[in-house]
Amino acid sequence: MRRRPHLADRRLAHAAVTAAAFAIVSCVAGAASAQTSALWGAHGELWSPQSRLPDFSHAGYRAGEAPLPDVPVAVSVLDFGAKGDGTADDGPAIQAAIDAIDSGAVLLPKGRYRLSQVLRVEKSGVVLRGEGSGPSGSVLVVDTSLSDVLGADVKWSYSGGFLHFRSTEAGSLVAPVTKAAPRGDRTLSASAALKPGQLIELRQVDDGSGSLGRHLHAELANSGDCAYQVPLRFDWPVRVDAVDAGEVSLRQPLRTDVRAEWQPELWTLPALSEVGVEHLRVEFPDVPYAGHLKEPGYNAVFFSDGVVDAWVRDVTVVNADDAFLTESRVKNVSFVQVRTEGRPGHHGFNLNQSADVLIDGFVLDSEWWHSVTVDHRTNGTVVTRGQSALPMSLDHHRDGPFENLFTELGAFGFQSGGSACAGPQAGARNTYWNLAAPMTAPLLWTVLQTNVVGDLAPELVPIQTPDREWLEQLGAPDPANLYDAQLAARLCGAPSSACVRLAWDVATGSCVETARPCGSETAAEPGGCGCSLSSREGSARWLVLGLGIAVLAWRRWR
Repeated sequence: MRRRPHLADRRLAHAAVTAAAFAIVSCVAGAASAQTSALWGAHGELWSPQSRLPDFSHAGYRAGEAPLPDVPVAVSVLDFGAKGDGTADDGPAIQAAIDAIDSGAVLLPKGRYRLSQVLRVEKSGVVLRGEGSGPSGSVLVVDTSLSDVLGADVKWSYSGGFLHFRSTEAGSLVAPVTKAAPRGDRTLSASAALKPGQLIELRQVDDGSGSLGRHLHAELANSGDCAYQVPLRFDWPVRVDAVDAGEVSLRQPLRTDVRAEWQPELWTLPALSEVGVEHLRVEFPDVPYAGHLKEPGYNAVFFSDGVVDAWVRDVTVVNADDAFLTESRVKNVSFVQVRTEGRPGHHGFNLNQSADVLIDGFVLDSEWWHSVTVDHRTNGTVVTRGQSALPMSLDHHRDGPFENLFTELGAFGFQSGGSACAGPQAGARNTYWNLAAPMTAPLLWTVLQTNVVGDLAPELVPIQTPDREWLEQLGAPDPANLYDAQLAARLCGAPSSACVRLAWDVATGSCVETARPCGSETAAEPGGCGCSLSSREGSARWLVLGLGIAVLAWRRWR
């Protein structure tokens, strides 16, 4: 008769099972914590500017290299007759304060400022600053619409705003580009009297063959034929890095080819710069939403016609048709810590003919037909670290928005619009990196070189083609935020160890080292990065120990 196991034997066996289970769980956790993409690798070692994964590191104010400034106060609107009592029309006083200075912050102390006109900022260095974006802070009470002020126009559904920043100067031709250059290159052949750091515009126009539009769609689809697309133009703002012997070096890689048949030219770009809105609340009346494309124009912040190195910081918009908009030759604008509240509207963000815009750390507590829209050849946009009361509606509005990044966001779906004549919903190489599951609508990723990295939906089948689809089903992408990783790679270089991740601290202008996730598969050290006994090596030790104890317990039990 087999004897009953002694209590000590049973405890020993239980310890063995526990150790083995711990080892298995640790191994699985370690493996799941370090999944790098074949498009990037651990630190960008698999990437090049010519690859299908674009360079998104130049997004935001001053290309992410400098913190948003704290501009000294130049005037207070109270000195120009503003009351801030919620009753008097303070628009004329606020505009007078704006017009009175050449640069500096226009302060709106705490209060409620009724506004019945568009405020226009057309000088560089002018900032509209309140003393808080909450209900008891500095509140612009806008009880009218753009249709009421400027006349009815369908464009108020997607354009215009009561806080309007724009450049009024036109650019001029500098020189033609005399040689072709491929996407990803940084050098143009042109005899141009330019200076390092100067903002210019590379202009190209289709030759009638449709080749430029097709190029914006990775040579896989034709562009549209709406009247405003014929002939198709692509105007790209960029800064000069150096000028030497008939060559102009650029600060960032070309987003498209430069071809002789597109008549490439370099133009000056006189831009409005160093402008912003901060610590302010904008409230529109709580009226029912008029409906899609019927909006009268309860629109808040609008950058247009050549605005560069600008920002919106700590601003809340309530009951808007369109909250934040950019349009035409806008580059390096940062939207940080912004929020929307109130009834439904059309666009939370609408980016039109814009480049390298950063939307970071936003909260959408209101419902939007389109939470974030990229439109009309907008490129280089980064949308990250956003929260929404409902799944975000990511809108690709046709006419070739390309090379835009959505990374580290919550649940999302697609509610894409645009005129049917304007071509496919999106251009080439739009990238979705580490977005939360589940999706609420299918991805628009099947043909135009869209890059999808992350665990979005179990029914999606991983596929990596050289020129078309790219989907990597990674449960925990490493790095978690592609924008942060690319910015650090550009400004900090390679890390000192495979187990270290570098991060760019914009506030201090320095690089910071942090440990990579435990179990990183590219680690040089045995057992993975930043790991203890809960990592691969530790798990193996637990497994050996557990097996040894189990064998001993089995022998004693027999």
